[in-house]
Amino acid sequence: MIYFFIMLIVVGTVLELISLRRSTAKISVEFEVSVYSTQPGVPFEIKTVVTNQSLMPISYLAVAQTYPLHAKLPDKIKTLPRTHSVSLKKICRVGGRRKKRISLRSSIDKRGVHIFCADSVEFGDFLGFKEFSERIGIVHEVVVYPSRCEAPELAQALNKFCGDMQARRFLIRDPILTIGTREYTGREPMKEIHWLKSACRGELMVKEFDFNREFSVSVLMSVEGILNQDDSELDGICSTARTVCEALCEKGASVKFFTNALRRNSGRGHLWQCEVTGAYGGALLEGLGRATSLECGSLGELVAFGLRESDPDCAFILIVPSCEERAGGVLQRLSESTRQEVLVLKPEPAPEPVFKL
Repeated sequence: MIYFFIMLIVVGTVLELISLRRSTAKISVEFEVSVYSTQPGVPFEIKTVVTNQSLMPISYLAVAQTYPLHAKLPDKIKTLPRTHSVSLKKICRVGGRRKKRISLRSSIDKRGVHIFCADSVEFGDFLGFKEFSERIGIVHEVVVYPSRCEAPELAQALNKFCGDMQARRFLIRDPILTIGTREYTGREPMKEIHWLKSACRGELMVKEFDFNREFSVSVLMSVEGILNQDDSELDGICSTARTVCEALCEKGASVKFFTNALRRNSGRGHLWQCEVTGAYGGALLEGLGRATSLECGSLGELVAFGLRESDPDCAFILIVPSCEERAGGVLQRLSESTRQEVLVLKPEPAPEPVFKL
């Protein structure tokens, strides 16, 4: 028995000395998030792969990670709250020349850019007397889109606006698109007579024009006047902008979106625009997900930019914070410049947004 304990002590000492000389280069960590952008509340996966390239097993290994404050985690996960995030450690045992895969499902309801980070890896010696740490610093961001706004007053305002614009569209004919000819009634101007068809038929024929090809709308979203810490108001106007653009596209409109919101981690600090179609809807959603309350231009500059980049016969929808008091002057300016109807939306932050129309 004594020889057994002596042998045990010798083996333990040898393994301890070997573990003390373990190089951190023999341990690698892979950290991945399964999505780059996502809808609010949709689950996604966070994967961590730890590889032990040495022959010596590691009895204690912990990967320190930082998750965003709004990330939903399983109840069994113990976290340490911080100011804008939570920290946790994933502890495991890894055999020699083995990999350890750890997977965790999460979801986020809050719109915005959320950061996931693998901070460091920690492991101990064979007997647990000493701890080693290695900095990792792998960072991934997830852009969460704004949710759709289901306020009935918004749907009513959009239906009325689109109905008026569609009716006006059929009152204006396009002088370029000729879809056929018809008999002259005596009320048409001479420039609309189709002389070749008239010669063939032996009677006067006039050109039949198509109506305007597209119902085009420019949506302007301003964040001027929103306080930096007021996320509820920013989320409200972003949700409104998404709902408005998607509803217009569903009605067959050609939609352009403009905003003076500075987008987080976008590398650009100027007024931003995008065309909203089925193929490029992701650009709008990502832009709204990255939008901050910091403006990169005034409301007046946004309106001037939208007028310059829009079609001459384009209608406008203006989305501004509820605290904005200059919407009346902007409305008059847009109406005078375009001679089109302008819809102004002022979503007020609330569990169920209320709109000032």
